Amino acid sequence: MNAPESDVKFVPKQAIAPTPALYVELVADGMENLAKASLGCVPAIADGAIINDNGCGPGAASAAVAEAISGRSLNVSIKATDINEDALKIYRQRSTENHWPAEAINMDATALTFSDETFTLSLNNALLFFLPDDSGIDVVKEVYRTLKPGGKAVFNSWKYIPNLEPIQAAAKATRPEGTPLPRVDAEKWSRAEFLQSVIEQGGFEKDKVIIETRDVSVTTSEMDRYANMLWSFIGGTSPVGWLHSDEENWDNAINVVKQELRKTEGYQQLPGGKNLLKFVANVAVATK
Repeated sequence: MNAPESDVKFVPKQAIAPTPALYVELVADGMENLAKASLGCVPAIADGAIINDNGCGPGAASAAVAEAISGRSLNVSIKATDINEDALKIYRQRSTENHWPAEAINMDATALTFSDETFTLSLNNALLFFLPDDSGIDVVKEVYRTLKPGGKAVFNSWKYIPNLEPIQAAAKATRPEGTPLPRVDAEKWSRAEFLQSVIEQGGFEKDKVIIETRDVSVTTSEMDRYANMLWSFIGGTSPVGWLHSDEENWDNAINVVKQELRKTEGYQQLPGGKNLLKFVANVAVATK
């Protein structure tokens, strides 16, 4: 989920453990809104669709599919795959509660065990840019292999992330000069041409990939809670991990995160203490 680049074991006492439950609270409605925006770039789901919710996590893309087909008499099948069993546990609970036409399977996105040409649609929501070791190309190869001819794959990445610069600003303000910043690799994924290149290297033809941008609104929790979750989840993911000084500087870092979040484009404070952040996504639709 938060893919640390360091094997440093130290963690500040204030840090909240990066569990799937924390991830669900942190992203709030963001992943589902991203999935809805991405699904809106493909034709309506047809009867008989066989869908791979690849890297499904707690089920954002499947929820978007369920909403899209609600009220329609369709025979649709979803195979949801992820390597995180804790996330799959949450997925299965949601699937049962909401009666999704889905099966959740523990499976590595770089080594899918499905037969060739299984799916009519592959949804890869917030997957490629979360992977360690730049393994996105291997994922796309598996997506291409398991798609039926004429099938479509949806990939996305963030063009604009309003909560990343506040994290990096907090790191600059509270750590020694020259300390590596968290998530500097996110910049490459902001470029549509980088996403395009990964998809092409995975086997899709250039003229069969269309990339559009979509605004995605995210409703966060109360600001103090959100800033603490955000710093806990991302602050220690740089190549040097957490520093011992992060513990004593925790409150300063949180204050910087809050100040910078309020300056971001599209920020709104909502009734009840919640906040609205504006993200922008690159959404790629690739046809086999």
